[in-house]
Amino acid sequence: MHSTIRDISFNYEKIVIGSSLNALHYSFLNNVPFVYVNIEPPHRFDHFGPEQDLSFFGLENNSHTLVSPTSNKVIGSNKDILWEKLYFYLTLAGLNPVADKASSIKVGDKELKVFTHKARMAKINFEELIIFTDDGVSGLPTPAQLPEKKYKVYDWFDVRSGMKHEYDYIEDNTDLVSEILFYPTDRVDGNQVYKDAVSISYLTEKQLGSFDYSDINARFKTLKMMKGAGIRGARNGRDMLNKSRYKYYAVRIENSIREIQPLGKSLYDSTDTIKFNVDAFDDIINKNPLVESYVSRIF
Repeated sequence: MHSTIRDISFNYEKIVIGSSLNALHYSFLNNVPFVYVNIEPPHRFDHFGPEQDLSFFGLENNSHTLVSPTSNKVIGSNKDILWEKLYFYLTLAGLNPVADKASSIKVGDKELKVFTHKARMAKINFEELIIFTDDGVSGLPTPAQLPEKKYKVYDWFDVRSGMKHEYDYIEDNTDLVSEILFYPTDRVDGNQVYKDAVSISYLTEKQLGSFDYSDINARFKTLKMMKGAGIRGARNGRDMLNKSRYKYYAVRIENSIREIQPLGKSLYDSTDTIKFNVDAFDDIINKNPLVESYVSRIF
């Protein structure tokens, strides 16, 4: 008879719930397995600071400068590079026992019930549970503090005219379109100089429901900021009155998608067997010296 995931039971001294960079970081340092409902890689535009030392992970922090109309900014490597490496090696070492099959997790008395998308179940017995996220998790105590309902909103734009310019970002530091990031377009294959744009806003739940903060108004403000930075559309021939000068079309952008990312999370009081981890990346490594293990040797 073939075994199914319904028949599987795991026994671990410790186990982590979560798949964020911090969760995988903790799992790696402590040689602890992790489970999750929703996968949480860093966002495409999340970077380490240029001073962050990544040599511990066998990575070089390659810093580069973002060009702005006002003041340039230096950033480090993309965080997803480290996340992908950690996820791969932890999985290779057998520390990702359910992989991406979980649809929900129920916490019991020193026991997790992990339900899959096919209505099967894996039971995990533990002595200590370390929780980085409550997303998709039931059976937890009442939160001691609920998060402020605020969101990081990415409005993605296809730039139809105005794709060639020197800038990587424009800042405004307001709720709607706090900054604009320009990146090589995904709509053209290969290395090229054409850029699309994404604006980043920080909105409350009330603002999210208001037309004043809609993706349409985000587009209007993004256009205004691009024009204010001196970005122009494609060339439109020479100026007939001055042959040494060119004319340009207006900048034109189109809404692509709006991506909404909740900020903050519920805070819980830890118990003897369940610990809620809210440590920052550097704090995790400072508090958790590396445990010698198979994954640390192959990493």
